[in-house]
Amino acid sequence: MVLWLDLGNTRLKYWLINNGQIILSDAKEHLKAPNELLLGLLGVFTQFEPNFVGISSVLGEKINHAITKTLKELGVPFEFAKVNHRHPMLCSRYEPSQLGVDRWLQMLGAVNGHKQCVVGCGTALTIDMIDEGEHLGGYILPNVYMQRHALYAGTQQIDVKQGRFDGLSLGTTTDDAVNHGVLFGVVGAVASVQANYPNFEMILTGGGAQMLRPHLKHIQVDEELLLKGLQRYFC
Repeated sequence: MVLWLDLGNTRLKYWLINNGQIILSDAKEHLKAPNELLLGLLGVFTQFEPNFVGISSVLGEKINHAITKTLKELGVPFEFAKVNHRHPMLCSRYEPSQLGVDRWLQMLGAVNGHKQCVVGCGTALTIDMIDEGEHLGGYILPNVYMQRHALYAGTQQIDVKQGRFDGLSLGTTTDDAVNHGVLFGVVGAVASVQANYPNFEMILTGGGAQMLRPHLKHIQVDEELLLKGLQRYFC
């Protein structure tokens, strides 16, 4: 029994795997308190008696230290994944110290020896190009929520804090103009990369993948690439 943990900026996701089969999985917003959420889940994990815990975390040294103390209560071996830019399946031109482990694991979960574009739809929008197992580089953009917040914070007359990112049509209210405009910009960025790299298979992953999916053509969606990459890393 193995437990895979993904500690992101906004969510905690996990898989419990037994003999290659997922027996329990979930994703929960941690509301900036990931260790407290993990503490609450220990009872669930203990019932299944995992013999190893593999972790991806983007939360920084201080929080990771607290996570380490919490996981010691399980009494089983655990390890944090780290970027390996010379991995046999995925090498990278990127400066290793600048490449986030979440981006790298998403790519590791996707890599298949072909030309690929991995779009991570999380707290930030990441776009990474892979050519036959080599990471060429990529882009990082604010996601739609961050863009909307920046627009609200930087203007005096726009007061759009909520609303749905549900279309690309011309807005006829300020709410629609902002929400549709922000989504239009993100979709346009991804579509532009797609047009510039027509021979690359495009894969969307992460919690916001389904938001972008209806507005793009010739794409795949796999929301679990990071956890798949975590398995490849340790296995």
